[in-house]
Amino acid sequence: MKISLVLPTYKKEREVIDQLERLYGYLSRINPDFELIFVIDGYVDNTKDLLDQYIKENRLKKVKVFGYRENKGKGYAVRYGMKKASGDVIGFIDADTDIQIRSLAYALREIKKESVMAVIPSKLHKDSNIEMTLSRKVISYGLIAVNKLLLRLPKNITDVGCGLKLFKKELIKRVLPNLKVNRFAIDSDILYEISKIGYEVSVIPFFLNKNRSVSTSTNIKDISRMLKDIFMISMKESRVFNLYLERNLRSQ
Repeated sequence: MKISLVLPTYKKEREVIDQLERLYGYLSRINPDFELIFVIDGYVDNTKDLLDQYIKENRLKKVKVFGYRENKGKGYAVRYGMKKASGDVIGFIDADTDIQIRSLAYALREIKKESVMAVIPSKLHKDSNIEMTLSRKVISYGLIAVNKLLLRLPKNITDVGCGLKLFKKELIKRVLPNLKVNRFAIDSDILYEISKIGYEVSVIPFFLNKNRSVSTSTNIKDISRMLKDIFMISMKESRVFNLYLERNLRSQ
């Protein structure tokens, strides 16, 4: 089973090599048939040069680096990378080192089950070890409530925005052409499309590395944009959504 992991990357020059090293080392041991696909979401720092140099010096054959000049958003980068992926399992993971490898191990074990088409970690799973500030808890519960109010999500989904998700290739082929969101609501967009198909989704615990807590890293502007995109996803089949795409997504 070949694994393709997309890493949407923006302003990560201080952490991206550490993430590359640990993912490459781990996957080489447990599933040597893999590829890491870094998508540089805007050339705003030295991330691409650092990756290119490291890959060349260490002769890494299972890493690809793509990118573009302007920042377009996580959703755009994830879609861009998935179009380049060739794995039997296609997913995405954050380009920093906050997420424990144990989270990826759980996800890979689950996605190998024949009936499971998608694996979604949840900060709210009873076995997760996440420490959240009060403000982050309010935001997390609020966002999932908005998602469930406006969107048809898979029934067992308890969280939307964790920075790791895995899917079978068959599922990605079906949903990728319908994904439109460019920024943070890409998770909601994917889950909405999965719910329309009815494939089985497995929810697993989510683990962050020690001393890494989930804080309120997104600002009010980002949250309002995310809410706006969630609302438009709920109207995806309508003419209103098409007009929204034409007028707004291009400007992002």
